[in-house]
Amino acid sequence: MPRINRNTTALLIFILLCIAYLFVPFHRVSPAIMAIDIMADMHLDAPTMGILASAFFFSYGAMQLPSGLMADSLGPRLTLPIFFGLAGIGAIVFGLSDSVAGLMIARVCMGFGVSVVFICGIKLFSRWFPPDAFARMSGIYLGMGGLGLILGSGPMASLCSALGWRNGLILSGAVGVAVAVALWFFVRDTPEQAGFESPFPTHGRDAGGQTPAELWQSVREICSSRSFWFIATWFFCQFAIHMSFGGLWGGPFLMDTHHMTKAQAGGVLNMMGIGMLAGGPLTGWLSDSVFRARKPVMLLNAVGTVALFVILGMHGDKLPDWAMYVWFFFLAAFGMGSLSVGFASIRDIFGDKATGTGSGLLNTLPSFGVSVFQPLTGWILEAYGKTPDGGFTMDGYAMSCALYAAVACLGVCGALLVREPMATPVPDCA
Repeated sequence: MPRINRNTTALLIFILLCIAYLFVPFHRVSPAIMAIDIMADMHLDAPTMGILASAFFFSYGAMQLPSGLMADSLGPRLTLPIFFGLAGIGAIVFGLSDSVAGLMIARVCMGFGVSVVFICGIKLFSRWFPPDAFARMSGIYLGMGGLGLILGSGPMASLCSALGWRNGLILSGAVGVAVAVALWFFVRDTPEQAGFESPFPTHGRDAGGQTPAELWQSVREICSSRSFWFIATWFFCQFAIHMSFGGLWGGPFLMDTHHMTKAQAGGVLNMMGIGMLAGGPLTGWLSDSVFRARKPVMLLNAVGTVALFVILGMHGDKLPDWAMYVWFFFLAAFGMGSLSVGFASIRDIFGDKATGTGSGLLNTLPSFGVSVFQPLTGWILEAYGKTPDGGFTMDGYAMSCALYAAVACLGVCGALLVREPMATPVPDCA
């Protein structure tokens, strides 16, 4: 077939993946907008709300290694539509539930459902696009997730104001089910599966699906690599910090300390989407074309995250409103926007065939970190009491920022200890 047909198919798959990935950050951050309404409607305190929001991350994290194994064995063609459809159903159930148990189950289903999206996406990139474009493609992919952050912030705030938080989630769930159907009809694992010839060799290993023995060997090889654990430390800190604060407590912070309305807070949180849109492609470009290395980009983003939380903890209630737009922009750019470098590093070290497994392992611990930090932040806020109008105090938020700054320093250490993956084609086993 003419080359343009294969390229058109690759573009269609990429577009569908980007649409699906919108829902991952959307479901992550939408509680930041709905938190106050849900707490009032369901009579929840801050720690319980933190646990409810973090249930998504617990199930998401638990599924990362299985997601990678399924991507490398069953393939994205089967994995994506089934699980993504579950996420849509979970959002609908969340909107219909009238008990904390029902909300918790629905939130877990949403986490399970979207857990496969990013891993399957980068697996498909490794098959449909050339190796030298991998970091850029995954960076654009992460950047497109910024639209999900935008949709889960300002537009979701407007939608909840107009329809209520329940109807807003039901509508998003119905759209998610429709996307799952499209994925089933159009996604194929490889160009060969779609009837085309692959124009480039696979990177590092054979492109076929792995046997159970090969999958287990990949897990052992990856887990025995010191470089993997240094990358994982950095990745853990960048992801967990961004999603713990930006994904839940950023909205209440703006409403409590800057006295913003829900719509105004949503507008500020929109900057996380823009930061992710800018940060993902920029990070991939810096890594591939400017530094031609991963480590400098990791270090730059880790140091930036430390600085952000030091500033917020010391001056958060005194900063002008315009500064909060800038702050949340850089939170996303340094956080989620930087993560494509971690995935590219895994591919550099372990090759194409283990991309799903390695990325799944890399993506596992950060979600558990969020599931700890979100309720822990809620406990800290409750411990420092409330203002006369019922909001949380700046002292509570400052102590939370101290926690995040300390974790970010750990990320700096991880980045400093990383051995440059591009210069290390095979893992350095402990």
